[in-house]
Amino acid sequence: MKAKKGTLAPEEPAKEIGSVKRRKDSKKLYVDFYYFGHRIIRSTELNDTPANGQKVRDFLKRSMEKIEAGTFKFAEEFPGATSKEKAFFANLEGREYRPEPHNVKFGEYVKEWLKTTFPSFGSPTKRRDYKEAIKTRILPHFRNMTFHQITGQELFRFTESLKCSRGSNKGKPLSRARKINLLIPFRAIWNDACDHHRWVIKSPFDNLHKKLPKTVKKEHTVIRFNDWLLFLDNLEEHYRPIAELMILTGMIPSEMAGLRKEDITGDYINLNRSYVLGEEKQTMKTAFRKRQIFITKAIRSRLDVLQARTPSPYLVTTPRGTRLNSTDFAKVWKKAVTLSGIPEVTSYSARHSFAAWSLTIGINPLRLVSLMGHASKQMVFEVYGNYVEGLEEDAEQIFEYFGQDFITPQKTKNPALFSHSTGHSFGVTAITY
Repeated sequence: MKAKKGTLAPEEPAKEIGSVKRRKDSKKLYVDFYYFGHRIIRSTELNDTPANGQKVRDFLKRSMEKIEAGTFKFAEEFPGATSKEKAFFANLEGREYRPEPHNVKFGEYVKEWLKTTFPSFGSPTKRRDYKEAIKTRILPHFRNMTFHQITGQELFRFTESLKCSRGSNKGKPLSRARKINLLIPFRAIWNDACDHHRWVIKSPFDNLHKKLPKTVKKEHTVIRFNDWLLFLDNLEEHYRPIAELMILTGMIPSEMAGLRKEDITGDYINLNRSYVLGEEKQTMKTAFRKRQIFITKAIRSRLDVLQARTPSPYLVTTPRGTRLNSTDFAKVWKKAVTLSGIPEVTSYSARHSFAAWSLTIGINPLRLVSLMGHASKQMVFEVYGNYVEGLEEDAEQIFEYFGQDFITPQKTKNPALFSHSTGHSFGVTAITY
């Protein structure tokens, strides 16, 4: 058939044989024909020359013969078509479309995956984190690769290229833990694609964790008692009872933000929910984090301040009366640290300090396990049991700050006399279970 130049013909092409055309704004040749009643217009990516025109006409003739014989396979003749188009025509052809990994681009699959599978994937917070990882980290690198091209080596190159995009560490390599977290949604996409297309191929994630460099763990910072008092003097007044409640209980900001006034019953604080990034979670980080904390006199005095100053059902609030926000609180905390001139510590340091201070004044480790919400005594000693230079000098001040009822809850019977490790006795009694 003679090739025509110009726009696609205004008249409908013959259904039996189709036609070869060239668009007005392109030098490429196109085929135009009907298949199962659907008009197909496809570029051949060949320039309009006499030789190419003959090639395209021969292709169109063979295609028409295959269609008539019932042997035409759209996916094979147009490998550059989308998976959706290939699946659509495969269904009309009475066959199942099962593309090979080298025929499926990662970006195209992810586009459909985000519409179909992703909406039911985990909690809203998890979906937000995964979507950010996919769109800002994973897709920019792998969008135009096929699944066949995504190898273990390519994945390792990707992890090595990852850098911090903001904050004080901007431009520095991401930590091992952060890299592993970014690979979680990537692995989920890979596994779903293999299941959907019934691929049996080697996973690029196998043994990848062995190649990632180990991250040197930072020592947990423990606050010295006098530094703590200096910090409180420089902390905004509204936040002082909040910070004190943290170091007196081992609670973290997200747990405190989840507290309601109704969670204070009798002699106990009942921790059973948290508030993370604007989302209330009905479960804690682990089952052990759901715990009860005995209310000492020191804790009670701070609770009274928090309960009295807001009509909100939430116990810990901002000066505006809204629930405590971890991000905003971190900024207030950092400002106080800077003004006080003490060593750099974060709000999470209050939890580590609570544990170290408790061990310093002789709390029973098993009771500390319960107060911290850990699974075992081993965890307490591994994380908080390291010697802190000079902390034993603060023991008497810490004991007075916590109060004897912290070491010896009211219900304890026949407590043993407490004497801390240096041999000095404060007449403090210890609880045993």
